[in-house]
Amino acid sequence: MTVALKTLLDRSIKNMGNGMHPVVKESALEVIKRAYDEGIYVQISSGYRSYAAQNKLYAKGRTAPGNIVTNAKGGQSNHNFGLAVDYFLVSDDGKRALWTVNSKWRRVAAIAKSLGFSWGGDWRGFVDYPHLEMTGGLTTAQLRAGRKPNLVSKVSSGSSSNSSAKTHKVVSGDTLSEIAVKYNTTVKELKSLNGLKSDLIKVDQVLKVKETAESKPSSSGDADAIVPYPGKLIQKGSEGKDVERIQRAVKVKVDGRFGPATEKAVKKYQARHGLAVDGIVGRNTWYKMF
Repeated sequence: MTVALKTLLDRSIKNMGNGMHPVVKESALEVIKRAYDEGIYVQISSGYRSYAAQNKLYAKGRTAPGNIVTNAKGGQSNHNFGLAVDYFLVSDDGKRALWTVNSKWRRVAAIAKSLGFSWGGDWRGFVDYPHLEMTGGLTTAQLRAGRKPNLVSKVSSGSSSNSSAKTHKVVSGDTLSEIAVKYNTTVKELKSLNGLKSDLIKVDQVLKVKETAESKPSSSGDADAIVPYPGKLIQKGSEGKDVERIQRAVKVKVDGRFGPATEKAVKKYQARHGLAVDGIVGRNTWYKMF
């Protein structure tokens, strides 16, 4: 049985605690939602920490038993100002924590970076793979002095500052997957907004869609050519029709096998289009391609 998205969100909200910056909290929850859509199950393990809690963590491996887990004392960590979270992956049933830094882990980091987070896995020296933060360019010294970061949410729905009221859109018989792609939302949210229990919809049915600056359909005239996202990561070792579509998009030999040449071409494509360069075709890269 697959862990429910609500379970991951509820656990994460509890672990983040009070004191989180609202944009950081909202964005962290959005990371969980977007990863879940790709079959990756993420949970936040830590959010806000008091100075005392930070000092207790700093003592590990120094004056207290355990391994060193941080180089930051109280007031020296962005956790102390509600601007950072730590994450890990969980098993499909949600019962086991998974700490291996693999392609799925890095995919979560890429999703987080697309939402404005900096990732500790990119640091030099003390690399912190679970760590995500948003500081608005402020140092911990400035934060201790009382400066407040000016953070702008990149979440395209919910409490994002550019969200407007729910609106109705005529969909002319598209599938829910196609509508979700066009309006930068998810099938789950469409079903929730419209009280739908099935993925089937009627021709010319009117559906509610949360309207945001990023959720408007393409006006380029090629919306009918959109291919629904397959709901899984496509990466080195993948095979099939979806790989063939990607190979045509990045202009390499079309053989349906995702090998080194395809991975290299995908990375170049991602770099050209301002995407996270990881050579993995997830939701964002797929949307850009199709």
